[in-house]
Amino acid sequence: MSTDAQPTVEPNVLERLGALTARDEARVETLRVIVKDEAPVLPKLAFAMITMASLGGAAFTGLGLGITGGGVLLRWVTLWSIALAGGFLTWRLAFLRDREADVDQARVDALNGSALTRANRVARWVGVIVLLGAPGALVVPHLQSLPVLRSGLVLGSVALGALLFLGVRSRAAAIPAALVTAGLLVAWAQADTGGDWHLWVRLAHLTAFTLWLGGALWNITVAMPAGREHPYVDAVLAGARQLDRFRWVVRFALPVILATGLVMAGVYRSLPLDWWTTMPGVLIPLKVMAIAGLIVVFIACPLFRQCSPVQGVCKVDDLDPSSRSGS
Repeated sequence: MSTDAQPTVEPNVLERLGALTARDEARVETLRVIVKDEAPVLPKLAFAMITMASLGGAAFTGLGLGITGGGVLLRWVTLWSIALAGGFLTWRLAFLRDREADVDQARVDALNGSALTRANRVARWVGVIVLLGAPGALVVPHLQSLPVLRSGLVLGSVALGALLFLGVRSRAAAIPAALVTAGLLVAWAQADTGGDWHLWVRLAHLTAFTLWLGGALWNITVAMPAGREHPYVDAVLAGARQLDRFRWVVRFALPVILATGLVMAGVYRSLPLDWWTTMPGVLIPLKVMAIAGLIVVFIACPLFRQCSPVQGVCKVDDLDPSSRSGS
């Protein structure tokens, strides 16, 4: 099922589509914004897959650090919630723009207003999860001998949760939350590795995961529903540009997650095959397979126009019916 919305289009709007500038200006009148009733499945599948991959990775690392039982789950919630917040805040501060070149400002303002209203609500729920995960550092055995670092990790999560409760509509509120998130990523990389070059590998891994996971959360819970509310060509253009900025981040995040994961797993390469097929070693190949599946989903999303229920966000050429029919 789908519904059509055909807004009033300025005479020069086709020129502003960039990819369609060579087309006949007479096609302006045929532009249509189609909003599908059903929500795309692949973005949600990707979010679930990267969440499960992170759970497997956190379980492997946690067991290696001597954490047992529910402590492994708690530490994962800590890292997962920080990643949710970090990527979410990155979209707010870097991908969402107050102005988009050659796009009607009123449409941009309306789209962003709806998005930020939704983002405030989602940010507060993320804040709850961050607070639930705040004690995660307390279950890491070796941090007992590093009380300053351990306290900093706990208090950092508490501060992040509190800042998220303030909302993200204002950049003045979002920036401090993003800075706290960055500090927490560095601190957890230090806690997991103890320093030297391993810290930078771990930090790159956590950062790439953060940018992808939290960005996916924004796309699913904010960008998609806000786009539904504004089925206008200029709003589609603004939404498409935001999504394209996120895609570029994912193009960076995918290989970084895979490469850094393999580097960190390299210390186990001399272990016998039996270790790789039983717990906890089996978690490494399972995570690699999950990342490979995510690559397939990432390619399939734009191919099957699964990035958004609003036609044109995945590919602006779809706004022109003649391009879809091949004429």
